[in-house]
Amino acid sequence: MQPHSETDELRSRILRELRENARESYSAIATRLGITRRIVTQVVQEALQLGELRITTSISSDLLGLERFAYLKLTVDGIMEPVRAALLAMPETTFVADITGRYSIDAEIRVGADPHLRNAVDEIRALPGVQSLTMHLYESIEINLYSPLRTGQGGFVIDEADRAIVQHLQQDGRASFRELGVAAGISPSGARLRFERLTANDAVKVVGIPSRRNKTDFPSLGVGIQARHSLERTLERVRELNPEFLAVTIGDYDMIATLTADSYEELIAVTDRLRELDEVAAFETWSNLRILKEQYGEGDRIRATPRTRRRGGRADSSS
Repeated sequence: MQPHSETDELRSRILRELRENARESYSAIATRLGITRRIVTQVVQEALQLGELRITTSISSDLLGLERFAYLKLTVDGIMEPVRAALLAMPETTFVADITGRYSIDAEIRVGADPHLRNAVDEIRALPGVQSLTMHLYESIEINLYSPLRTGQGGFVIDEADRAIVQHLQQDGRASFRELGVAAGISPSGARLRFERLTANDAVKVVGIPSRRNKTDFPSLGVGIQARHSLERTLERVRELNPEFLAVTIGDYDMIATLTADSYEELIAVTDRLRELDEVAAFETWSNLRILKEQYGEGDRIRATPRTRRRGGRADSSS
């Protein structure tokens, strides 16, 4: 693959600015990158029109009544399409991708109270063509660029005005505070204060997700990692690689990460850095050949009575 041209590199940098905050002002992005606002606007609008960027509003899982999270890898015998279609249709799946290696496809699922997890896994295991399935439970989610992470803080209550704001953001993530105020029946300043409270409490996150379906220009690598000694120290070092996703897991791996880059050369360099970490005893990688689904609560409705809970002395996080 040829190195990115200067134009491609600038375009990637602009879109990268929207990954964690899709409401960032174009003027602020332009100032940081040393370019004009007009260039930023043109790049973003073109990416949206071409379906290369999706601006969406993710909702914290605890506000949706979801409590447990797991990562599944499946081997499939025969035609893949029926299994793909079934996984995509399941409301429990937030991520689905065709992958390389021993397994054919992977999925992340989010579920409510028991026995929801077991029922969902049994449903997947019973799909025609599924030969085997491995599951890794998330103990905690440490990083997810495209979803808010709540850590068990209590006392957070939302009302109808908050819900109206979130629902409008789900339709237009860059809606003005005047538009949000109209939707909620409050003033623009009131809408701003409520939005800031929602984001400060990790209830919602407006993000720009690159549309990677059938795309090869956003290479992505799944990684299962075993820590050599201290899990906390290993987490600290893996964080330095700027993973898109990082979770502490129960299963064959101590943690699972997603590494991404703007080119395969850059992704290889990041993998080499992981290989050099003394804190990592071993790791296994699989390439996401085609990401079929990335949906982190943007189509869901907030519960009337949100709740958080703690498990095993560690606060639950959201995906």
